[in-house]
Amino acid sequence: MTMASGPFWGMVAIIAITGVITLGCFVAAFWMLLRPGEHDPRHVKYEILRPDR
Repeated sequence: MTMASGPFWGMVAIIAITGVITLGCFVAAFWMLLRPGEHDPRHVKYEILRPDR
């Protein structure tokens, strides 16, 4: 068996870690979008959540 650029399990580990970090970033982005933590309805974050959009 030929190793293209390194040990198989090392490449799998890098891909898995990168996937988990990417998924975490997407979850954080959507969490902050939908629950920004601001209670002032005039806050800038609510501009993208307006009903007319």
